[in-house]
Amino acid sequence: MKLNRQFVILPKFCKMSQGNSGGNNPSQPLAIGANPQSRSQNESSVNINPNQPRQPSNLQDLFRFSMEARNQGSSASETLPMDEERKKWLENALKYMTTDVIQILLQAIDLLKGANTLRPDDDPREYEEALDTISGYVENMDIANDFHKIGGFTVFESCLFSSHCTLQSKTANVIAELCQNNPYCQEKAVEFGLIPTLLKLLDQSSDDSTRVKALYAISCIVRDSRDALHKFLQHDGFSVLLRAMQSDVDKLKIKASFLLTSLCSQNPDIIDMLCQMGFVEQLAALVIQQQNPEYDYDNSGGGRSLEHLLSALITLIRNREAAQNECRRPGLGLRQSLENHLKTISGKEEFREEGEYCIELLKLIFSGDMEEER
Repeated sequence: MKLNRQFVILPKFCKMSQGNSGGNNPSQPLAIGANPQSRSQNESSVNINPNQPRQPSNLQDLFRFSMEARNQGSSASETLPMDEERKKWLENALKYMTTDVIQILLQAIDLLKGANTLRPDDDPREYEEALDTISGYVENMDIANDFHKIGGFTVFESCLFSSHCTLQSKTANVIAELCQNNPYCQEKAVEFGLIPTLLKLLDQSSDDSTRVKALYAISCIVRDSRDALHKFLQHDGFSVLLRAMQSDVDKLKIKASFLLTSLCSQNPDIIDMLCQMGFVEQLAALVIQQQNPEYDYDNSGGGRSLEHLLSALITLIRNREAAQNECRRPGLGLRQSLENHLKTISGKEEFREEGEYCIELLKLIFSGDMEEER
C-alpha cells in the first residue's frame, strides 16, 4: 500500500473515466459529462461545445475550470468579483489539498518519540502541538489506519508516561479519535496494550482532564469490540469504572455511567456478572447519595450525572428479579429516596428525563407494593 498520498476534492461535475470493467482508473484523464463508452458508440452524434473550458491537468487548472464552468451558467450581469475573504478561503483550500499528510504525521511521530525525556520543568508546547496536529488528521478513518501503518502507535507509551499531564491527556484524546468507530485501530490498540495503561491513568491520575480523556479513549476502544471488552475484563475494568462513578468529578460520573449502560446493552451476558460484583447495591447507593436534600438542583450541572446513574441502574435490574429484590431491601431506602426526589424536581423541565427514570425504577422495583397500597 502506498502511504504517501495527496488528497484532492473534485467538483461534483468532474468524473473519473471508467474502463470496460467498470472500476475507477486514476491514470485516465478527467472526462466531463458523457459516459466514455456511450461516447465511443455514438461518436458521430456528439456535439462539441467550443466554449467548454479546457479539462484541468493540475489543481490550479481545476480551480480555474470550476470558476469558468460556473460562469458559463450565469449571465454577465450575475457574475460578481470574488471578495477577499472568499479568495483567501479558496487559496487555503488549495494549499490544504496539496498537503503531504503522511510526511506531516511522520514528523510529528519523530518528535513525540522523545516525549518521555521531558522533565517536569521543560516546556511541552511543541509536543502538544504535534499531538493536536495528529488529532486533526486522524478523524479520517483512512488516515487513522495509515497512522498505525507508519509506526504512529509506537509513540503512545512514551507520551502516556510523560511527566506532563497535558501530554497524557492529549495522547488519550488522539487514541480516542483513532479508535472511534474504527475496528482496525481498536484491534491495534488492544495489541499495543493500551487498555491497561489507560485504565491506570483513569484510576490513579491526579489530573481530572487526563482521567476524563483516558475514559474517553477506553470507551472508544471497547465499544463494539469483543476482543477489547475481554481485555477490559482481564484488567478489572468494571471496578475501575465503578470507582470513576464514585468520584466527585461530574464528567467522570456521566461518561462512566454512560459507558456502563452502553456495554450492558451491547453485551447482556455481562450483566449477571456485574450483579454478582455488587454493582446493583453500589449504583443504588450512588443514586441515593446524589439526591441529597442539600444538592443544588437549579444551579449545578451534576443533575445530568444522576440521570445517567439512574439509566445504568435500570439497565442492570430490568428482567432480573434477584437484582430488583436487592433494591427492595428496607435498609437501602431507595423507594423513599426516589419519591422524595420526584417531589423535589417536580415542574422543572430540565429534569424531565431524570424524573421519567425515577418513575420507571419505581414501577420496576415497587409496582407490587404500590398496587397493594391502592
